[in-house]
Amino acid sequence: MQDFNKQDWVVLNNRNNLDPAVNLAIEEYAVRHLAGDRSYFLVYRNRPSVIVGKHQSVLLEVNLPYCWENKIPIFRRISGGGAVYHDPGNLNLSFITQYTLKNFNQYRTFLQPVVEYFNTHGLRIEIDERNNLRLNSKKISGNAQFTSRDRMLSHGTLLISSNLQHLKRALKKPEAERCVVQTRATASIKSAVTNIAEETVLNFDVEFVARQLKQIFGGPHFEIYDFSENEWAEIKRLARQKYMTWQWNIAESPPVSIEKTVNVDGRQVFFKYRVENGIFRSVEIVNADWRFLAQEFEAQRLDEQLWIRLKKLLGALPEEKRAEMKYLLERWF
Repeated sequence: MQDFNKQDWVVLNNRNNLDPAVNLAIEEYAVRHLAGDRSYFLVYRNRPSVIVGKHQSVLLEVNLPYCWENKIPIFRRISGGGAVYHDPGNLNLSFITQYTLKNFNQYRTFLQPVVEYFNTHGLRIEIDERNNLRLNSKKISGNAQFTSRDRMLSHGTLLISSNLQHLKRALKKPEAERCVVQTRATASIKSAVTNIAEETVLNFDVEFVARQLKQIFGGPHFEIYDFSENEWAEIKRLARQKYMTWQWNIAESPPVSIEKTVNVDGRQVFFKYRVENGIFRSVEIVNADWRFLAQEFEAQRLDEQLWIRLKKLLGALPEEKRAEMKYLLERWF
């Protein structure tokens, strides 16, 4: 196995970009196109956003009404794994290296220098069996990989001072109602999380930690790779044509069929539907009071415009009925 810790990484310059679409495009461009005889390290932050794994269902992983109401966009990455929340209080660490069967799924070689850095500050961070970083038994980092021919992208999060209220509400919790789900989508594994800043009296500034990690991985022969203007044009094209599109971020979700029974003011409301290619299909509601909602969903795209139309419909109802419909819609998505 190649020991990536005993080498100097080339540090990629993302020009302090906070756009999730651009940073995801940088990762994909780097793993597919940069020279195969070098290893690269990228550390970046994003504006508030939710990033789902390649094989995940947005509908099952994301609290869509909360994200739409709070203008938190949703993106899909090229690697597998679970859904994560990003904001400027979270660091994203990416490693682009040679791919071999021996290197695949060996996260420790990338994560150990991060662990040692925080250990020198008195924090006992550990790597668990699922390649997460944990501090005081709580998760502070999740990781995933993607391979392209002979190259590999390993990347993960690092919660330093993230908005945990947004994180907990933007990502879905386990269903409380009776619910039957049929899908081949990858499900996130839920875990208690924390910020590094909340577990120590030391003041860890996010940008300072980013600079420190660049120095650690860059080594004594520190080298920065600046993308050329032509490369930036390709990265921005990729961001625009892929990572900013509804087709990739939402419609790429594996098909999902849902059946659910919800108690609305003492009355049972059963509904079922299928979402395929981002479109609601076969919508059925077994309740005379709410059957009319089926036509509002049938053949509609899963997007914010649908939510806006439903809110207008909600606003036209009497107050008591409005509260009931709001409760129902919160459990629909």
